[in-house]
Amino acid sequence: MFLTDRKLDRRITEVKKYRYRNIRNLEAFAVQEDLQGVVNPQVPAEFDNWDTIHTGDCWSGRDRYLWMHKDIEIPTQWKGQRVVGIFDFGNTGAGNNSGFEAMCYIDGKPYQGVDVNHKEVFFPEELCGKTVNLTFRLWSGLEGGGVPAVQEHKIRQADLACLDEPADDFYYMGTLILDTIANLEEGNPVKYDLRNALDQACHCIDWSYPGSESFYDSLHQADQILNEKIDKMEKHSPVNVYCVGHTHIDMAWLWRLKHTHEKASRSFSTVLRMMEMFPEYIFLQTQPQIYEYIKEDFPEIFEEIRKRVKEGRWEADGGMWVEADCNLTSGESLTRQLLIGSRFLKEEFGKDVEYLWLPDVFGYSWALPQILKKSGIDVFMTTKISWNQFNRMPHDTFHWKGMDGTEVLTHFITTPEPWNGPDSWFYTYNGLLTAKTVKGVWEAYSEKAMNKDLLISYGYGDGGGGVNRDLLEARRRIDKIPGLPNLKTSTAGDYFRKLKENVENTDQYVNTWDGELYLEYHRGTYTSQAYNKRMNRKMELLYRRAEWMTAMAAMGAGSLSLAAQEKLTKGWKMILTNQFHDIIPGSSIHEGATRFAA
Repeated sequence: MFLTDRKLDRRITEVKKYRYRNIRNLEAFAVQEDLQGVVNPQVPAEFDNWDTIHTGDCWSGRDRYLWMHKDIEIPTQWKGQRVVGIFDFGNTGAGNNSGFEAMCYIDGKPYQGVDVNHKEVFFPEELCGKTVNLTFRLWSGLEGGGVPAVQEHKIRQADLACLDEPADDFYYMGTLILDTIANLEEGNPVKYDLRNALDQACHCIDWSYPGSESFYDSLHQADQILNEKIDKMEKHSPVNVYCVGHTHIDMAWLWRLKHTHEKASRSFSTVLRMMEMFPEYIFLQTQPQIYEYIKEDFPEIFEEIRKRVKEGRWEADGGMWVEADCNLTSGESLTRQLLIGSRFLKEEFGKDVEYLWLPDVFGYSWALPQILKKSGIDVFMTTKISWNQFNRMPHDTFHWKGMDGTEVLTHFITTPEPWNGPDSWFYTYNGLLTAKTVKGVWEAYSEKAMNKDLLISYGYGDGGGGVNRDLLEARRRIDKIPGLPNLKTSTAGDYFRKLKENVENTDQYVNTWDGELYLEYHRGTYTSQAYNKRMNRKMELLYRRAEWMTAMAAMGAGSLSLAAQEKLTKGWKMILTNQFHDIIPGSSIHEGATRFAA
């Protein structure tokens, strides 16, 4: 069986490169450094006297921007096919935390983000037979913390091609079947049925002349046979895993706030392109401050987001203005995080906040349940407590009781990293959709007797990027493959409503945690960067005094309209943004830590 699995793995790996047909190497681009120094720069209209960069050439820099441009003609005969560009321009660190990122512009308009996890750019069919103005704004990135260093990158690939959809389907289906085989226990009959189905399909492929028409005919036949065999296998899983697309973007960590504006534009434009290709795709973004950045910097992207929110495919929820530190900030600030954050979501998207989404914060105050309940929120989600250094939290779904007795339903997402060992209890909010993670979210879950509905937040994050086509294709196939939980798209709101229903109707005991949610990790952040912490408290106290004095003055004048609330709210937004969980604690690099100004 080991040799059969190795053979199948080699076959699927070989098929991968044959998914792209009629490949045209774009060979060279005009290139020039971008010195505009703005978040949403004007795309150059003229390209005379620019230098030339070829595939295979290297480029470098630290926090450096380059324009790359080429006019490309998409052949008329490609109409009816999925035209794709494959672009590999640099190195992006794990979690998009360092290195290369880029924005792709088509005819001068932002179109999609490009990075190491998002190398494909699909072109609209109406561009076939036309000349396309193709421009990239490349960012060298930073080093991801530590000693400042120049980032070295290479233009490895720049191709235009047609996607062979049956070959593409066979690659993804074969990949997920092999992944499932590797993660099912010996003796499980599904494991053997899946192996036999893939092996029989692979026997259909004629490898005599790879790339020939006869080769593709046989590959298409193999894809048809494989799908027929999988469809005949009944899938009976009592476990339902709901997945919501997400891109976690730290406001400032290993980059500056300026870069966060850009990361959001690249990530969100990619989301919009993926939604055009996958009608079932649902995406969640929670931090209103990022929405405000997009509204100010890229109004055309913001308007597209509004449309998707109305359709129910883009979920704007989650509570706080930013994912705020919940230990250093005052109760008043936590209240303002929810007040100003929920007000923005209501005014811009017509959405009432249903839950608090804080996956990455370094511990949670015992006062939070009371604040949440009084803000109309009765569900709280995190994953970070799973990062405890010594003690694993005993429950993943429970009632969290605050210091005044108030309780909120709390749920930990239990998605494992694909590379973690079976004894790891570190979960992630940057989930990947693999057989191991979808099985693992159930296997790691504590309350199996009470609840069989679980949630995965999937997509590349921390430095943004979000969901790519690999993940969306994997979701479709995992839901078909027997031996794995059912994997459906969902909003987080729908999931939490289902979870509340399960908790209310269970005959099992639902545990209560009475006290703070203390994180046994990142503890040094609370004893470092004292200046930030002192300025935060000073600003909180000054703003309390300012609001009290303006309110008293307005009342004395007989009109609360004189209370300058708009100006005070603007100041509060600055305070709240600086309470992000990598700014106040000082866990961001020096360039990422915004200074408080009195």
